[in-house]
Amino acid sequence: MLTRLSHLATGRPRAVLVAAVVFIALSAALGGGVAANLTSGGFEDPSAESSRADELLDDRFDTGAPNLVLLATPRDGVDVDTPAVVDAGRALTAELAAEPGVTRVVSYWSEGGAPPLRNDDGSRALVVARIAGDEDAVGERIEELAPRYERDAAGRGAGALDVEVGGSAQAFHEIGTTIEEDLLIAEMIALPITLVLLVLIFGSVVAATLPLLIGVMSIVGTFLVLQVMSGLTDVSVYALNLTTALGLGLAIDYSLFVVSRYREELRAGHEPRAAVVRTVRTAGRTVAFSALTVAASLSATLVFPIAFLRSFAYAGVAVALLAGVFSLVVLPALLALLGHRVNALTIWRRSVAPTDRGLWHRVATVVMRRPVPVATAAVAVLVVLGAPFLGLRLTQPDDRVLAPGSDGRVVGDVVRAEFSSEEAGALSVVAADERDGDLSDAEIDGFAATLAALPGVSRVDAATGTYCGEGVADRFGCEPGQLVVAPDSAPRYEGF
Repeated sequence: MLTRLSHLATGRPRAVLVAAVVFIALSAALGGGVAANLTSGGFEDPSAESSRADELLDDRFDTGAPNLVLLATPRDGVDVDTPAVVDAGRALTAELAAEPGVTRVVSYWSEGGAPPLRNDDGSRALVVARIAGDEDAVGERIEELAPRYERDAAGRGAGALDVEVGGSAQAFHEIGTTIEEDLLIAEMIALPITLVLLVLIFGSVVAATLPLLIGVMSIVGTFLVLQVMSGLTDVSVYALNLTTALGLGLAIDYSLFVVSRYREELRAGHEPRAAVVRTVRTAGRTVAFSALTVAASLSATLVFPIAFLRSFAYAGVAVALLAGVFSLVVLPALLALLGHRVNALTIWRRSVAPTDRGLWHRVATVVMRRPVPVATAAVAVLVVLGAPFLGLRLTQPDDRVLAPGSDGRVVGDVVRAEFSSEEAGALSVVAADERDGDLSDAEIDGFAATLAALPGVSRVDAATGTYCGEGVADRFGCEPGQLVVAPDSAPRYEGF
């Protein structure tokens, strides 16, 4: 197989390069905008209990957990119960409720001064809502809503309130935007630095450029693969991070093998075409084995039902195989055309030591003479480096993965620090009758009262009313599990 590839590269190098250029041009044209089609979610298991509950809430009740939070701060240092602020808060709530696709809009002011939606000192209040639709639809909608609802005294909106936009919808939208921007910055930084390092290694600008070229080709080609996959299934935007990092690393690694071995064959007196064939037959084995190994190992993430993890397989398998193919076909064709010009634009000439001399020969000799002590030391180092993993705490990403100062992060930090209730991330409990019938009011009442009496629960909202939670019973003088707000009636406890 490798022999046939080497003869293809040396026999028709121009045809190979033309085909490669056409493929990369199509990949850039069709896959260049892949980020817009990727999802920033995909962290849920569709078969998990929480996912089934969310599906029932959406299908049967046309509702779900809030994903949009407006943090409202009165101007001029007044509190949220000032008449002018109350009017502005109600107007803000009504404005958001009138937006297409926005449901379940509630606020501190629309709920009669509900304490969970106000911070402890009364200087801020919340408006929470749900943007309906799947993750992509939510991302598109928040991109339209966020600029319209951000208001401050500097000129973004008039009125008595400064408004900041947060919630999971805003956080994941910012995550996707940040990844896209950071990838561009990372590439602008990494490519020049990598080129300088390769020049130092090879001493020739032409030889140093080849691995970088293969890396770019592998990344662009993978973008096309992800574009195709996004049309078939959900693909996480985090796949772009893996594509860039792994694509550049593997392509440079494989190209170093090939280019270094080719230059060795030239120094040994072989003609360029013969040198290419010998290079592919020898170094090509290492490249092919490595590419297949990496692809096989990453394909293991396909067994997970979570789209976020499966996306690593889509990106990793594609970029590993493309890097291997380009290194075994396109790169040899380039070397066949360049011939001895691979050493052109030499910056400095390296002294080439015989294979039985030099630093690496001495290192290899020491390792082979003392394999057990060296292996023991290597394992000990790995254990030390891996020790922090014992304290690893896994969690789903939220606004805290964003940089401090970003809009979604600021709102999230304020809500966590100043609001005692997690109103924007309330737990949804879906109760179903095993007899496939309707639950009676008595059954709903008993279940809601039991939930409200659990430690840490602030309140329970059900079809039969609002129940006093154990977490706020002392503050309002009610009993845990007690019905305090009946349906369609004024609150029995003022401000609950």
